[in-house]
Amino acid sequence: MNEFQDETPTVTPLVIGLTRSPTLWGVPYMAVILIIGATIIGWLATNHLAALLVAPAAYLFLFSLCAWDSKILDVLQVASRKTPGTPNKRFWGTNSYGP
Repeated sequence: MNEFQDETPTVTPLVIGLTRSPTLWGVPYMAVILIIGATIIGWLATNHLAALLVAPAAYLFLFSLCAWDSKILDVLQVASRKTPGTPNKRFWGTNSYGP
């Protein structure tokens, strides 16, 4: 009767690298593009070289977030899109969806 028993399927482990978004120096590409774009626009608007110091600070902040959780930027984007603020937040101190 051993010949009719089902074999256990071979399960390959899920590789985190296959599910991770593509990054540039540890930060997702879109975030790097936004950092560079905001820095250049800030530099052109203010015409001060000090505006260029925003990029390393923003990069380090996003790198620390992405090192903690690689999908945190996706989670924050979906959360901000799906849970908009309510007009009565100041009164109640939190979002209140009822009267």
